[in-house]
Amino acid sequence: MKKFLFLFFISLLSLNLSATHIMGGEITWVCIKDITSPNVGKYIFKMKIYRDCDGTTLGTGTETISVWNHPSVTLILLNWQATNDITPDGTGVNCLDCNTNPVGAVEEYVYESLPIALPGIPAVNGWHFTWDLCCRNWAVDNIPVIAGQTGFTLRASMFPYTDAGGNLVPADPCFDSSPIFKEQAKTILCTGYPFSYNNLGFDI
Repeated sequence: MKKFLFLFFISLLSLNLSATHIMGGEITWVCIKDITSPNVGKYIFKMKIYRDCDGTTLGTGTETISVWNHPSVTLILLNWQATNDITPDGTGVNCLDCNTNPVGAVEEYVYESLPIALPGIPAVNGWHFTWDLCCRNWAVDNIPVIAGQTGFTLRASMFPYTDAGGNLVPADPCFDSSPIFKEQAKTILCTGYPFSYNNLGFDI
């Protein structure tokens, strides 16, 4: 199934105070193909959210992904799985971390859904999966603020797949997982030095 992931891996150069300090994230899904599983043919959705540790913490409960253009599924609930400090080790004179020296440190929050079926065939313009928050980190300056709008949205989309015979293939049972990023998000760069980054986008 053709898929497009809209992902922010924000490189952090400077920090300013904001309401939430959300820096980026990603939405992906895995197709359960194990025929011995009672959930074979269903999807497990996963969401990662990155935040500046010098701001408000995120919840460790349930988060909700909104589903757009699907005829029957409108929401996917995700349960918190882990919170990881992804700040590089040995950063600066006083090493940064989320507990003792948070200015510049970054945390990754991981959420995961229970297995879910998505019956039907994606529309030509796709099924869209979004997570929204009212506010974003003011240090994110590569996304223009329009008329005072400071909201933050993660989005992934699933489009229809046509097989070799020209037939549209239903998304239930599932047959494909989304692409993923195998490289961890980079959070700190040194200004004035060249930087190269490969997020190791991978599709099994």
